[in-house]
Amino acid sequence: MTAAPPQNPPHVLEEAFVGLNRWALILLLGTMAALVIGNVISRYVFGHSFSWVEEATRYMMIWAALLGAGPALRVGGHIAIDTLHVALPDTGARLLRGLIVAIMAATLVVLVWLGIDYASFAWEQESPVLGWSLGKVYLALPVGAALMLVHLLLIARRWVVWGEWDRIEGFDPQAL
Repeated sequence: MTAAPPQNPPHVLEEAFVGLNRWALILLLGTMAALVIGNVISRYVFGHSFSWVEEATRYMMIWAALLGAGPALRVGGHIAIDTLHVALPDTGARLLRGLIVAIMAATLVVLVWLGIDYASFAWEQESPVLGWSLGKVYLALPVGAALMLVHLLLIARRWVVWGEWDRIEGFDPQAL
């Protein structure tokens, strides 16, 4: 790489967007943990299990996975093979990373479109225990894809030009 990327502070709207996404994940995962732990305690202490907890937490996990895809993308946390763009000269690496971003963006747009179609198709179907609209569960796909697209667009320039992801102090997803 030629020059280090500029260390511009994130825009206030971008910080708010990322913060809201993180808090949604924290609330979802915290609620899931509380429900599962409470259900386990209830089962072993009182001999009664709440049948709706498994279904609710399953749907919450779907939402958490899709809402978490964007923040994972920001730090380079998705599985990727980077051998080629690392081996190419700077110009070739930038062109390849630009192509990758374009393919990812197009794929996410298609996921939003197909996800909306799928959620609307399943809107009237109900889940077996809670009676929730399965369309609301499937809505996680277009919402998650749209949020991931926004995350991609916010980090695309930095990654295409310098090959750099966002950094979180004390966390390196490539080291995992």
